[in-house]
Amino acid sequence: MSLIMTVDNEPDTLTLVKTILEKKGHKVVTALSGKECLKKIKEKKPDLVLLDIMMPDMSGWDVYQKIRLKDKKTKIAFLSVIEVSPERKKTLLKSGVSDYITKPFLPDDLVRKVNSILK
Repeated sequence: MSLIMTVDNEPDTLTLVKTILEKKGHKVVTALSGKECLKKIKEKKPDLVLLDIMMPDMSGWDVYQKIRLKDKKTKIAFLSVIEVSPERKKTLLKSGVSDYITKPFLPDDLVRKVNSILK
């Protein structure tokens, strides 16, 4: 069973993602901010972090870079309302981002992408 951390400042989004993924057998831990994510990631050691980009305390980009400074192995995917061009997505994937999932998403699409990342 995989442990997934989902990070978003919107509690409804955290609940939705957690519910969808737990129904498919994943264990999910949540964080409401970048700071909370960085604190929890040390003790929880998730297999995958689903990271929102637009958060008030620290952007998802900043959180991603802080995680990467200490940890090159944990898989990280952005889960955001911000649309990115195919070129930008390629750049992100080359830099080590596992995927870029755009909100809103269909539950089956989220599960398929998460399972693909974790393989």
